[in-house]
Amino acid sequence: MRQNRKSKIIVTGCYAQSDYEDLQKIEGISLIAGNGEKNDILQQLEKIDFHDPVIRVKPAKYLKKYDNILKNKSSRLHTRAWLKIQEGCNRFCTYCKIPYVRGPARSRSVEDVLEEVSNLSGNGVKEVVLTGINLGTYGKDIDKGKTNLAKLISLISNIKGIKRIRLSSIELIDIDAELLDVFKNCSKFCHHLHIPLQSGDTKILNLMNRPYDTSIFYQKISLIKETIPDIAITTDIMVGFPNEDSNSFSKTVNFARKICFAKIHVFKYSNRKECLAVLLPNKVDNRTKKERSKKLQGLSKELYYDFQKKYLNSIADVLVEDEIKDKEGKIYSRGITSNYIKIIIPDFTGKKGEIVSAKLHQISSNYIISIGM
Repeated sequence: MRQNRKSKIIVTGCYAQSDYEDLQKIEGISLIAGNGEKNDILQQLEKIDFHDPVIRVKPAKYLKKYDNILKNKSSRLHTRAWLKIQEGCNRFCTYCKIPYVRGPARSRSVEDVLEEVSNLSGNGVKEVVLTGINLGTYGKDIDKGKTNLAKLISLISNIKGIKRIRLSSIELIDIDAELLDVFKNCSKFCHHLHIPLQSGDTKILNLMNRPYDTSIFYQKISLIKETIPDIAITTDIMVGFPNEDSNSFSKTVNFARKICFAKIHVFKYSNRKECLAVLLPNKVDNRTKKERSKKLQGLSKELYYDFQKKYLNSIADVLVEDEIKDKEGKIYSRGITSNYIKIIIPDFTGKKGEIVSAKLHQISSNYIISIGM
């Protein structure tokens, strides 16, 4: 705001939804919009008087139905598009406020999803990433439960122009035999699943109210890897949950190694006033949370390197997403594989949106430098 006096600060999403009263006390905020109002932010901004710049929209509890979704309307889209198909959650993990601020699980209609996928395909999108708060519950609240995520993926795969279908995140307990069969047999399904673990200690999982223990998690991941050998499994792990002692954390580190995740997204626990975990004793101090987070982040880098290394000298299909230039003006093509390995192809000028074959040659940090075929 120091550089542009006319700039505005907007607060939206779950924090605006649950802490509206606290946000009202903070100077400099121009717009507060909850989850039910964030799709109308542009219209609200038009109402702001620059001489009296504060406008605050008291959030509704949440959108009761899946409607008024902000769709991908731009004609200048990337080769990949995120497509939200589900909202809300019926599970009450003790650290999470989502059920309180986003409401119960509800699904977008099949017809609406397919229409948007067709539009995206017409605009040059080659890969759709299906997203949702609790993606695996898709369909349970519509069509009398006759549709589900597996059936939706199959329908999307029939749309001409779409070359890949990816999931943003899915809970372990929502991966059943039907969905696993689609993962295996749908040629357009990307071999990458993000499955949250949160902790590798069953004691902590119970306190979190997670619907599995480490034994169940390991068995299901083993089945997935057996079904799709080249799949990348990434995860979320939370550090510093109340009662997570050094033994609990060691179990988490060892379990993450045992699973051989491709990557780990690390979160530090923080209190949420609506959540039951606030009432738990034996809180973990910030210094310990920071140390544990750093250790897991280091493990994630190690595991990702090991995952990349397995595919060196192999041939992979790469979706070309864009071109980059180095300091000398040399052009590189950049893209991703089905199992989410980031690729750079020097001396290659493949068209954006093409899927090309490349030989995976050399690891360079978060990328593999490849040779175009």
